[in-house]
Amino acid sequence: MGKLELIKSFALNFKTANKITQKQSKPISTIEMNMQQDSFIRTCECNFHFDDSKIVVFGKLPEDYVNIEKFFVETEPEHFSRLLKKKIPEKPAHWETIQIIKPSYYISHLFSHGKGQGKDAVKKIVTMSLQDSRTNGRVTLQSDIIDGKTSPSGFYYKLGFRFSDESKNDIMKKWLEQGGKKESSPMITGFMFLPKENIHNCLNY
Repeated sequence: MGKLELIKSFALNFKTANKITQKQSKPISTIEMNMQQDSFIRTCECNFHFDDSKIVVFGKLPEDYVNIEKFFVETEPEHFSRLLKKKIPEKPAHWETIQIIKPSYYISHLFSHGKGQGKDAVKKIVTMSLQDSRTNGRVTLQSDIIDGKTSPSGFYYKLGFRFSDESKNDIMKKWLEQGGKKESSPMITGFMFLPKENIHNCLNY
């Protein structure tokens, strides 16, 4: 199998694993935090589940978050690329590596009505992950824009979560240094995780 076929295969497995995780994995718990306001109860709901889908992840992640696996790429002969309209030189056989995410607690949904509710919900999940020998404090999520206007990335970044893409972390760092105001939070999305060294700050934020 050539390198291109291997990459396509890993990408397909990545998408499939995400679909399976999203459609078939049921939350192991739903944290509900109630706040009395006027004549009704307003609730912060946070859904999460234990995730052991073993998907391929890209970017920079610490050793305690990923297992490194090697795969062999066969020789790619010299050929002409119609897309690039040029000759592609031969590539010798070699070994490459991929990163497989270790078991973690995956936050699939967080919706907060009151100040501090979302933060407290995340802290509870982090605490549960620390008490689970399968995850040892690992917590992951996919930061997405839901309302089309704001990104939750600023909220998670302040709690200590980081992107696997360092360039996104650089943008978030500059935003935080400039005051970290919610209304100016960068519209950045992507896979985020809580590094071990940031757990203490998260629990005491």
